[in-house]
Amino acid sequence: MIFDNGHITPEALAELSRHTDLIECECPAHLMAILAKVREFHDYTTECITKYPKDAATHIWLQTAAKNIDAMLSNTIVQLARMEGFVSEENEFGLYPVHGGMLSVRTFG
Repeated sequence: MIFDNGHITPEALAELSRHTDLIECECPAHLMAILAKVREFHDYTTECITKYPKDAATHIWLQTAAKNIDAMLSNTIVQLARMEGFVSEENEFGLYPVHGGMLSVRTFG
C-alpha cells in the first residue's frame, strides 16, 4: 500500500528510497528528508499538547498544519515517482517505461 489516509506509508517510502540512486538528481531524496522532518515535527507537537496544556490549541493547529504538509509532500513524492517510472498509475512499484521522465537516469561505470 502506498497511501494511508492520504499519507505515504513508511513502507512505500522505504521502497522508493531504494530507487533514488537510479537518477542523477537528488530531488526525491530531498523531498523524502523534508517529509521525515515534517513527521518528526508532528510527533513533537503531540508531546507539546500534553506537556503544555495551556497552549494545546496552538499545538493542535500546528499538528493539523503538519498533517496537511505531509499529505502534500506525500502526493508530490508519489507523483514524481510515477513521472520517473518507479510507480505505475495503479500504485504498483517497479521500473515502468515513461515517455520524457523529468530527471536524468544515473549512469554507472
